[in-house]
Amino acid sequence: MNRPGHFGGAMLLFFGIMYFLPKGDTLQTLALSVTAAGIAAAMSMKPDLDKKFFWGIFHRCWITHSLTTVVIVTAGTFALFNYVLHEGPLSYYAALAAFCAIFSHVVLDSFTKMGVPLLGPFDQKMRGLRWFKGSNPLLNYGLMAAGGLMMLAYYRVF
Repeated sequence: MNRPGHFGGAMLLFFGIMYFLPKGDTLQTLALSVTAAGIAAAMSMKPDLDKKFFWGIFHRCWITHSLTTVVIVTAGTFALFNYVLHEGPLSYYAALAAFCAIFSHVVLDSFTKMGVPLLGPFDQKMRGLRWFKGSNPLLNYGLMAAGGLMMLAYYRVF
């Protein structure tokens, strides 16, 4: 999966969850959701850092593309924002953003031909449905469009 697909997937999941949560009508709620959406988009490519630092040698065959990482990053983000930075409500938004970014990345990559080690580091077997090539432009830009539409639906633009 390429960057547009991961950005769109993170936005689709984040605003899809936010759509069903109680909404506040304050400027603070708007600011928190925009900030968290930015965090989700920025973090959506973090699992692919293994490709950058290890020249693709360990891409998707390590812990970065596993459900273990989803749990660790989500819990770590909440702990950082809540207990270290004392950010109150932003802690929940940031944890949700981290969850959406990493979880959507892992799930979307599991749909590609290569698969992912979902249970890593406990089991290195590559798992997934393996339906698409990660470079499929229709899929990548379709996810980007779907994420944008979900954001517009959340903010009640249409």
